Amino acid sequence: MSASAPLLLPMTVTGACATTSTVVARTPVAGRVRGITVAVGTAPAGSALSGTVRKATAAGTVIGTWSLAAAATSAVATMSSTDGADELAADDLIHLVVAAVGSGTAGSNLTALLQIDQSADQDGSDVVAVATLRGSHPGGVVS
Repeated sequence: MSASAPLLLPMTVTGACATTSTVVARTPVAGRVRGITVAVGTAPAGSALSGTVRKATAAGTVIGTWSLAAAATSAVATMSSTDGADELAADDLIHLVVAAVGSGTAGSNLTALLQIDQSADQDGSDVVAVATLRGSHPGGVVS
């Protein structure tokens, strides 16, 4: 079975970030979020710019958390260790929620990029049922 190329889903806050900044996107495919990177055009000053990426609602299951230190322009999110938190169905809503902005200059022009693995198996094991592999062929070898 060949794996599909990962889907990259961008989520952008244009202009200065605020603790009220939220971006919502609908996932076009089912899959698992394998990584989240965050970058800004203008770095936060004084303190970190941070937030979460969540499923369903702004208060929903956390997929990952991110934080850009003061003066930093990019970061990689820490993925949730909750089982199933990274699994998405087609048409799920994903929320990027800004929780804190720099204390001097708020970061601005933020883009989060979600990498979604579109593999058929959502548990990441690449296991396919024997019946699926055999189809209607009665003579398949089963080991």
